[in-house]
This record gives sequence, C-alpha cells and structure tokens, in this order.
Amino acid sequence: MRVARRSLLAAPALLALPARAQSWMPDRPVRILIPYTPGAINDSLGRLIGERFQDLLGQPGLVENRPGASGSLALAATAQAAPDGGTIVVANTANLCMNPFLFANTGYDSRKDLAPIAVVARVMNALVVRADSPMRSVADLVAAAKAKPGQLSFASSGAGSSPHLAAELFKVRTGIDITHVPYRGSAPGLADLLGGRITLAIDNLPNVLPHVQDGRLRALAVTGTERDPAMPDVPTFAEAGFPGVEVYVWFGFVGPAALPAPIRDRLAATIIRIAESPGTAERIRRAGATVWTRGPAQMATLIEDELQKWGTVIRAANLRVE
Repeated sequence: MRVARRSLLAAPALLALPARAQSWMPDRPVRILIPYTPGAINDSLGRLIGERFQDLLGQPGLVENRPGASGSLALAATAQAAPDGGTIVVANTANLCMNPFLFANTGYDSRKDLAPIAVVARVMNALVVRADSPMRSVADLVAAAKAKPGQLSFASSGAGSSPHLAAELFKVRTGIDITHVPYRGSAPGLADLLGGRITLAIDNLPNVLPHVQDGRLRALAVTGTERDPAMPDVPTFAEAGFPGVEVYVWFGFVGPAALPAPIRDRLAATIIRIAESPGTAERIRRAGATVWTRGPAQMATLIEDELQKWGTVIRAANLRVE
C-alpha cells in the first residue's frame, strides 16, 4: 500500500507529460552512461532502469561506465552525443550543480548543453565514524575538531563530489577545520576510515549503510530534513543541534541539449514509469534511496535552484579543483 500511495503522489510528474511522449520508439539500443565506477548508486539506478527498456521501448538499455573528473567525462560525452535518444546519462546533484563552480572547464554547461529528462530518486548523506571512536555525537566531533584544528580528517569520493561538498557545508555551519582527503570513489575512502587512517566521512547513505548495519561504523547524523527510515535512531543535524546542514543528492537522467521534445518526453515517461513500478521502487529502497520522480520541466527548475544554492556554498568556502 505504501508503494501505491507513493506512486500516486508522484503521478503528476508523469501525467503532466504530453500525449506525444508515446510516439517515439528507439531504433537501436539506448546507451546509458554512468559517471562512476560499478557499485555506486548512479550505477545501480542506471541498471535498474535500463533493464526494463526492452519491455517498454523495444530496445535494451546498455549501461556503460565512464568514470573520471568527478563525473564530468560522462556528462561531457553526453552533451556531445547525437540528440537522437541513443545516449543518456545518469547524473546527480554534484555533476550538474556543483562541478560548474569547482572546475575551470567541465566540458559542458548544465544549463545550455544538457536536456533534463527525469529525476528518479534521492538520498541523504550520513556522518559516520568508526564504531570504536570516542566521538558518540556531532557535538563530540565538533568539540574534538575545535580542540585540534586541522588534525581530524574526512574522506570523500573525490574533490568536488557531493560527500566533499556536504562536509564543506558542515565546516561552514560549525566553523571547524578538518582536513579533506579525496579518493577515487567512496569504497577506498570508507576502507581507510574502517582501517583507522581517516577520522570521519559524510557520504551517501547507501554507501555507508551496510557498514553501519554490520556494526563497523557509527552514524552520528543524517543530512535530511527528517530521519531516514533505514536508520530511525540516527538524528538529523538539526536534531543534533546543528541546523543548516541539509543535503539531498538526487539522481536523474539527462541527454544532449538538442534532444527533440517527443524523444525527451517518451524517455521521461518510460523512466518515471519504471522507477515508480512496485518491483523497481522496492529495489531502489533496498539500495538506500527514496523514489522521488520529477519530469523535464520540474528537473530544470530543480537544477536551477541547486545551482544557486551550491554556487553560494562553494564561493563562500573558496573551493576550486585544479
């Protein structure tokens, strides 16, 4: 019943799409680029959605991992692809709304070079430390950081990634100085955290959830406006006494800017239908994400709002990735 109700609540994103969305059908497999290595949430979502393309579009969705430059390589390749529906990419908040302020040249302009298609899910981040850490609350961590400026370290999945920016937002809101250690993906950073070589991480919840569940990491707070059902005992940052550390990372599909409206709308209707279907929605939930669908116009507004938000944060922190 919960899945059905969620689908009804999200239905306007699908119903708002025009009837012409049903007219286009691809004449060859649809290439789905993933900006990261296999195992990341982008990768999982791309595969979950793509495996249903054959049933609904008559052509398979072929996933191709294209990691590098905090996701910019895959998005630049999509921006340069033929606008015929043959190439799309699973992008997230960092790729579309953070990278433009961090890199001198990403190879694409989020507003001008890419066409929003559909948002399918979002996740919050979680602040985690080792289970044997003496820091048992956000207040403990902030106190320790202020007592030893620059000596505590945090891992991220790369300079300019959403975990990196979430930690920078945390630093701005609390006035602490902790050292950033970037990695090529979440897995190696979390491995060093588990090994005691890093103090903490603020990472996408699906990445840290298995380690919290098996007792190797302790979650101190989540970046949502409310607690996450997967970790109901973990407070939000606001509940922990540190408001303003609110970060959701959303995931959606974009294509080349000149993508014709009938193709865009057909892809959007198909992707949203797949994401909201009970079986796929449950698998997305098990991966630690929440089904959260938006159509092309809604996604365009979301991108614009997030560009405004993260541009302010990044400029305030004086961040730049060379």
